[in-house]
Amino acid sequence: MIESRQHKPKINISTDKNFKIVKKMIEKNYLNTVCVEARCPNIYECWNRKTATLMILGDICTKGCGFCSVKSGRPTWNDPLEPIRVAQTVKKMGLRHVVITSVDRDDLKEDFGSTIWAQTIINTKKMNPKCTVEVLTPDFMGNKKAIKTVLNATPDIFSHNIECIERISRKVRPQADWQRSLDVLKDSIEFGLRTKTGLMVGFGETKNEVKETMNQIADLGVQIFTIGQYLQPTKKHLKVQEYVEKERFDEYKDYGLSIGFKVVESGPLVRSSYHADEQARMVL
Repeated sequence: MIESRQHKPKINISTDKNFKIVKKMIEKNYLNTVCVEARCPNIYECWNRKTATLMILGDICTKGCGFCSVKSGRPTWNDPLEPIRVAQTVKKMGLRHVVITSVDRDDLKEDFGSTIWAQTIINTKKMNPKCTVEVLTPDFMGNKKAIKTVLNATPDIFSHNIECIERISRKVRPQADWQRSLDVLKDSIEFGLRTKTGLMVGFGETKNEVKETMNQIADLGVQIFTIGQYLQPTKKHLKVQEYVEKERFDEYKDYGLSIGFKVVESGPLVRSSYHADEQARMVL
């Protein structure tokens, strides 16, 4: 265990009218959110701000990453009308920016779920012309056709997370591949989309390794980068090796901006979609 001056970050638990409105609307439309499924520490703040990250293609993931609390196993999802319901919910919520993510669907060998992804983006944009659409996608097992299907739907921001530094990637994401994730980001950049990624710290990485990773990602042309503290969701998941002090998060932010990122969101409770609406306004 690496010594650190900082203890586990505190989560502000409070709910107001907006929180209840968002919760009711999501439940009424039978939608999943990564806020709930991944036990995001910012659910209270985000739902109170009337923002949420909608999760499509069910709530069971075919990958079993060591950090993630989303259920893994054999998915049973089959809902071709989900893209319409997502678009309708975004409209009812009156969102100006929405983040859409999904579980990995490596079982869907024909398209890895990319068709539903594209339909969701297209329907959401058509029904909500003033709302910008950000997607946080899986790697589609590196399938170029599937990735192109999503890119062709032209989300306003395309995001795919590298999650951690390369050295410990196999331990943190045993069914994923570091280079494959870089290739997904590269495909988005070459297609001309504003591209985003992020990682967590606290797995035992060094400060230099984080900065080297940031250099590598910046060189690809990624515009938005997020860094947050890993928090162990259950005893079955990977243990936290270090609670990183706030000063180092501030250092990462300054460094990221100095090497070319347009936006760097860095802090103990930062997650992929944290303040995504504000980030979108800065790059769009």
